[in-house]
Amino acid sequence: MYEIYLFSGGVYKFDELKETVEDIGGLVLRKDHFHISRGASYLAEEIQVMLVLPEQDRKIIKSFSQEIKGSLDQLEMEDFKRINILTYLSIYDSLNRTGYWITLEEIENLIECPCPAQLCNMEIKTCVLDELVKALNDLCRQNMVESREKDGIVEYRATGPDKY
Repeated sequence: MYEIYLFSGGVYKFDELKETVEDIGGLVLRKDHFHISRGASYLAEEIQVMLVLPEQDRKIIKSFSQEIKGSLDQLEMEDFKRINILTYLSIYDSLNRTGYWITLEEIENLIECPCPAQLCNMEIKTCVLDELVKALNDLCRQNMVESREKDGIVEYRATGPDKY
């Protein structure tokens, strides 16, 4: 099962944190930079990052976050938003495993059922495949996935974590 967290802290060693998250099978969903200043004086650059982490490996990231003087807090959110985020994770994971352009049908065949996010076990009955096209379009808008049309068929691929 995956859980959703918010990392807050400085930019120091953030690339190492991102790499560690990816190594354990997690995903960096959103990164926001902000500057802390007092008047005309610049004090620090901070980041907040939404992470999706495997439940069994969260201690690794929590420990690393503390090491780099950041904080890691689990996000509580309604089931609908959680399902959307975990749906994106399943699709992105499938695209990352291939590393090349694939069709909608190939993506459907790659998604494991039950999915790694274990959405089928939740009280709200849904399946990743029910919202596949909408989720792919959302991921394209977020620049996590790109699409192209080739010979009249739409293909998708993950853009890679360094591009979002």
